[in-house]
Amino acid sequence: MSAERASAAVRQAREDDFSDGLRLGSLEMAQAVEAPGVRIGGAGTALLTLATGLALVAPLGGVLAPLGGSGADVFSGTGRLAPDQERLIVLACFWIAAAGQAWSLFSWWRLGRARSGWAVAAAALAVAAAAVAALWHLARTPDPTAFLLPILLTGALGLMALVARLTMSRRETAADVRRRQVAEQLRTLPSEQQHALLAERREILAALLDRGLIDDELAQRAAAAPLGEWWQVDRERPSGE
Repeated sequence: MSAERASAAVRQAREDDFSDGLRLGSLEMAQAVEAPGVRIGGAGTALLTLATGLALVAPLGGVLAPLGGSGADVFSGTGRLAPDQERLIVLACFWIAAAGQAWSLFSWWRLGRARSGWAVAAAALAVAAAAVAALWHLARTPDPTAFLLPILLTGALGLMALVARLTMSRRETAADVRRRQVAEQLRTLPSEQQHALLAERREILAALLDRGLIDDELAQRAAAAPLGEWWQVDRERPSGE
């Protein structure tokens, strides 16, 4: 393969200084990104992840919106927001938070119950925010009924997610699941496409060997690994190799 037509992964193996460390799995993921028929996740996936993340932190908005109110009614105005605006923000935040917790729990189960520290933290945040908000509105809102349903729903779903994630999550992280899914896609490509990817991997290993970035033993292990499994080779490498 000529330098002009070399893939991003081959160019990286030839030219990158790997100042943050050499990861064979990253090179193979670069191959997968350019492979026709392999879905890595595009703009739609990124937007969905962003929307879910915002929904998971929405309870903070529901708790903070009424702060600064005076008197018996928590919604007495803060000087920046009118009482009706505060009510709308609280309701919207907790409905969004409840939807976010439900979607996060469904996605976690559907995608194989991967371990995620930030999702556990988000579930704990939902429980804590719901508890604070419920006590706040019961004590200071003359008619808290309209606010309790989304607040209690957020707390209940957050508690379910917290318990489920802490007790039923697999050892794999979400990144591990994504790598495994990419590996499965690579190994179901047409045989000629798989042969081309394997040939490209040999070019990558040859470039790394020529530059002294890997030794013969690691090159042999990487060459013998199935398509999509270089991230496992990385995991098995002794630290500092």
